[in-house]
Amino acid sequence: MGKKKLMILGAGTCQVPIITKAREMGFITIVVSVDGNYPGFAVSDTCYKIDVREKERLLEIAKKENISGILTDQTDISVPTVAYIAEKMGLPGIGYDCALRFTNKFRMRQCCEKIGIRMPEYYQSSSLEEAWKYAQHIGLPLILKPVDNQGSRGVSKVIHFDEFKDKFFAAKHYSNEGFVIIEKFFNGREIVVEGFASDCNFLNLIIGDSYNFDLIDMFIPRRRIFPTSLNDRLKNKVLELNYRLVKGFGLKFGITHSEFLVDENTGEICLMEVAARGGGVFISSDLIPLSCGIDVNALLIKIAAGEKASIDAGAVRAGASGYICFYLPEGEILGVRGIEALSNFPGIHKVFLNDIAVGAKAPDMKDKTHRLGPILLFGRDRQDVQETIDKVQKTLTVDVETPTGIAGIRW
Repeated sequence: MGKKKLMILGAGTCQVPIITKAREMGFITIVVSVDGNYPGFAVSDTCYKIDVREKERLLEIAKKENISGILTDQTDISVPTVAYIAEKMGLPGIGYDCALRFTNKFRMRQCCEKIGIRMPEYYQSSSLEEAWKYAQHIGLPLILKPVDNQGSRGVSKVIHFDEFKDKFFAAKHYSNEGFVIIEKFFNGREIVVEGFASDCNFLNLIIGDSYNFDLIDMFIPRRRIFPTSLNDRLKNKVLELNYRLVKGFGLKFGITHSEFLVDENTGEICLMEVAARGGGVFISSDLIPLSCGIDVNALLIKIAAGEKASIDAGAVRAGASGYICFYLPEGEILGVRGIEALSNFPGIHKVFLNDIAVGAKAPDMKDKTHRLGPILLFGRDRQDVQETIDKVQKTLTVDVETPTGIAGIRW
């Protein structure tokens, strides 16, 4: 009997770890993504350059290739297609309806209400006139977001009603279904939780803090550090809520990534999103193993291929990890110093700074794709990681020529 074939949706930088892991484990990898200069194609056995949302077309290819399993990691848009193909072919999967609960923000909020988890007031609309009525009812400030996209694209805060029209259409532009969520703004500290489900059982693995760049109308993480510095009472409250969410959503197996807002004064917690895939920027592939010693990619691959795999809670150890990113002001890069030195720092796991070179143009910061990095870090505890961050920021410098003069890194 020949090697089993696994179809993996997504070929970006963050999918490379799970593709290479599957090959190391002896599987033939069939990688699918839209055409482009994606590194996952180079490390696959076979590739198809097709939009991962074309589920019927990919189902025919999956049947032709006689795959034994299908999976994705660190990207939302592939999750429904993975579930659909698995369901149609009788392969291990989470179920198509379950996948939609984890990827469609309106269904996500409806499910929260059904299982008794409170949400800020929200509505869904494709019509500006209807959305305007909802917005006036909710009141300011509020959040607009596409119902079904990823990477914080199209997400904005509305403070004044004269901003509403433009921001509504910006959100709608990024929605595949053409719908926008209008939601009451909740002010809180951002917390992320990573977990793993198998045989319908769920285990929280690590909980951390997320920090965004100080940019108007952009919710773009610049740093995530595990473990959180949240007090034990609120930390346990978030973990209990995350457990209820994943169990209530009916996830059979897989890596989870959840984002919450916590009001430290009132103790209220608001769900931003819960995803049935690993956290991006190498959280699932690198930061979870660095923090707690569990290789969730290997577990996911085994289960997707029809094998048994689970986590012994006693095997989860306490450690720390994180990533930092930065951006540059728009202009031409004149000088770069310190990149080589970073590789010799204790506590640095990996550095992704290949796009920075003298003479290159730094674009205007628009979304997550314009972040530079990440730099992945680890340590015995949170203080270790913070000390490494401090060293990185003192060592790495980039000079950019802008219309107003020479400027540097924006951390």
